[in-house]
Amino acid sequence: MEKIQVDYTVTVSDFRKASYYGLFLRHRRPLQIMFAVLIGAVLYGAGSYLGLGTANPLVFFLAAAYLCWGLLLFAGTERSIRQYMRTPGNFLGCTYTATLESHRVQFEIPERSIKASRQIGNLACVFELNQIFMIYVSAWDLYILPCRTLTKEQRAGLRQTFRQRLGNRFATRFR
Repeated sequence: MEKIQVDYTVTVSDFRKASYYGLFLRHRRPLQIMFAVLIGAVLYGAGSYLGLGTANPLVFFLAAAYLCWGLLLFAGTERSIRQYMRTPGNFLGCTYTATLESHRVQFEIPERSIKASRQIGNLACVFELNQIFMIYVSAWDLYILPCRTLTKEQRAGLRQTFRQRLGNRFATRFR
């Protein structure tokens, strides 16, 4: 992979995507159950309405409970995002400089005098979403790299490098 150096800013939209991805990672199974229950309740209600059986209110109560839980979960995430945006010294809108090589990644935020550098093999993990790379330098140190700053060739090369060097610590839906 050739050396990639890009300057960018992380937008609220990028931060929101990363936050919701984290939410879905942490609550994967309960959210899958919630969506299955909601779809099942809609189908059950449609079948009851069409006369295929009598409606049991317990099904709708359960669906309503899952819906309330999901709405509270999403509202909590939105509240956390808004709190972060109001935090003085947050990193949204700051200019980042990312340098990505075949063996090393480096992120700099000159406005905050922050510089993080790590061998790719020593990264905690990397997730590639449709529009961002989430690069965890450590379990608590995340850098968001928007894909809009990369060409298709750079993105493919970066994906291949992460796949080779990180193995199962790299997750993507792209081949």
